[in-house]
Amino acid sequence: MKYLSTFVGQFNMQSRFLRFLFRFSLVVIFLMIVIGLLFLKPLDNSPYYQSDYFVRTINAIEKNKQFENCESSDTVKAGWSKSSLIPPFGTPIAIDANRNGRFFDGVHDSIYVRSFVFSQANKKIAYVSVDLLIAPPTVTSILDTILRLEGYDLKNIYLSATHTHCGIGAWHNSFIGEIFAGAYDKRVPIFIAKKIAESILNAEKNLSKVKIGYKSVATHKLVYNRLLEKGGEVDSNMRILKIEKETGEKACIITFTAHATCLHDRVMQLSGDWPGMMMHKIDSSRKSDFTCFSAGSVGSHGPFRCKKDKWQQLAYTTNGATSVVFRNLDEIPTDYLTKLNMTHQPIELREPNYRVNAFLVLRPHWFIKFFGRQNNYINILQIGDIVFAGMPCDFSGEMNEELDSQASNLGKKLLVTSFNGCFIGYVTDDRRYSMNTYETRTMNWYGPGNGAYFTELIMKMLVRLN
Repeated sequence: MKYLSTFVGQFNMQSRFLRFLFRFSLVVIFLMIVIGLLFLKPLDNSPYYQSDYFVRTINAIEKNKQFENCESSDTVKAGWSKSSLIPPFGTPIAIDANRNGRFFDGVHDSIYVRSFVFSQANKKIAYVSVDLLIAPPTVTSILDTILRLEGYDLKNIYLSATHTHCGIGAWHNSFIGEIFAGAYDKRVPIFIAKKIAESILNAEKNLSKVKIGYKSVATHKLVYNRLLEKGGEVDSNMRILKIEKETGEKACIITFTAHATCLHDRVMQLSGDWPGMMMHKIDSSRKSDFTCFSAGSVGSHGPFRCKKDKWQQLAYTTNGATSVVFRNLDEIPTDYLTKLNMTHQPIELREPNYRVNAFLVLRPHWFIKFFGRQNNYINILQIGDIVFAGMPCDFSGEMNEELDSQASNLGKKLLVTSFNGCFIGYVTDDRRYSMNTYETRTMNWYGPGNGAYFTELIMKMLVRLN
C-alpha cells in the first residue's frame, strides 16, 4: 500500500505538471499568434506593373514638363568648390558597426563636400557629393529651405555620396537610423547642410564656359561581385566626366561600382576611404585641379579583395583606381555643350516589405515607426548627351549592362549614382531577391520587383529627354 500511495502521488504530481505545461503552451501559442497578427503579415509578391503606385508614377513621369526644359543655344558654364566636413565637435562614425557609438578619435584623411554648379542662361544646377555613408534625408529637408533665396532647392540640387563607412554619423533621428549612424545629434544635419550650401555658393562664384567630355573605362581586378563571387555580373567600368574651363583649370567627376569599404568597423578615424585617397592623389598630381567622386551602382559590388590587411587593401584599391584615371584622363576629348537640364521626379513604391523570413514581413506601420517617413524620388541630370541618374538607394551594378545598352540606343551616355538624398535600402537584381543575405533580405526594404521597376523608370525618363 505504501508503494501504491507513493506511485499515485507521483502520478498526480506529473499530471498536474503536464496540465500546467499544456496550459502554458496554449498561452504561449496564443501570445505568439497575437504578436504575429500585430507585427507581421504575408509578403506582398504582387507584380509591380499591376499596381496603382506604378501607374501613378508612370503618369507623373509623362506629365513632368521638366524633362522638356532643355532647349538653349548658350554654352554650359561650370564652377566648383569644396568645404571640409570635419565638425568642430565629436560624433559617432557611420556605419556604427562594432564601434558602439564611440566618437571618432582622429582624422586619417580629410573629408569634404564637393560641389559643381552648372549654368546656362538663367538656369543653374548644383551637383554635390559628400564624403558620407549617404546623403542623409534629414540634411535634404534642411537643404531644401536654406538655399531657396539663392535660387536652389531639391529641383536643381543633384545629391550623391562617396559611401565611405568612416564619415561622420549622428544624422538620422530614427531607431534604424541610429543603428547605422549612432545616436542622433541635431547639430550634425545642420552642420552638413550649411557646408553643402557654402560649397555650392562658392562654386557659383567661379563660373566659366567649359568644354566637357566623357569616357567609360573597363578596369581589371578592382571590383568584384560580393553577392555572388561566382556567376554574378560585374560592372567593372569606371566612368569619368572631364571638364575644362577656358581659363585652363580642369576638373572631373568619377563614378565607380566598388563599395568604399576597405576601411570599416573598428576604424575610429575619419576617412574618405579609397575614393578620398584617390581624389587626393589625382589633385596632388595636377592631372586635375578638382576631382569629385560619387558612388555609382555599388549594390552587390565591393573592392577587389587581394590583401588581408585593411591598410594594404586601401593602398591597392587607391593606387589601382588612380592609375586608371591617370591613363585615360588626358585622352578624353572635350567640347562645348549646349544642353543642360535637371528633373526631380517624385516616385511611389509599394508598402515596406521588411522580411523576417521568406514569407513574412513586418507590418508597414511598424517599419515606418522604426525608420520614419520620407518622400522618395529619382534625379536626372542631363549635360549634352551625358545623363546622370541619381537613385534613392544602394543600386546594384548587376543591372547596369542592360541600362547602358538601352541608353546607348537612345544616344545617351548614362552614369547611375546612388544615395540621392532619400534612402530606401538596396535595390538588387530581381533574380537575387530570394537570397537570404544582407543586401537581398536585411536591406531590401521595398521589394520584390524593384530591380525591374527602377530599370523601367530610368528608361521612361531617358525617353522623355530631348
